[in-house]
Amino acid sequence: MFVVQVEGELDMNTALELERQLEAPLSAPGASLLVDLSRCEFIDSTGIALIVKAWQALQDHFSLCGVDKQVKRVLDITGLESTIPTHPSRDDALARLRG
Repeated sequence: MFVVQVEGELDMNTALELERQLEAPLSAPGASLLVDLSRCEFIDSTGIALIVKAWQALQDHFSLCGVDKQVKRVLDITGLESTIPTHPSRDDALARLRG
């Protein structure tokens, strides 16, 4: 199980760091990934693209938690809020991933 905590802004200037953090979970067979956005203040299309890439690769083994108003708005606009599993807390998301 991998947990990635995003802090501050997730945009084209910071996306490379998240991309590096996603390499291990995306290349590990049978891996589960939780992306915790509780400390993420802003997300743009670059950040959304990385989240979608991870979700597409891991499907049922992927969850988001800690989505604030700005991030939720972006997920709503893109239609991803109803597609990607999102949980209010880290504990809820981890419980889902552990089955």
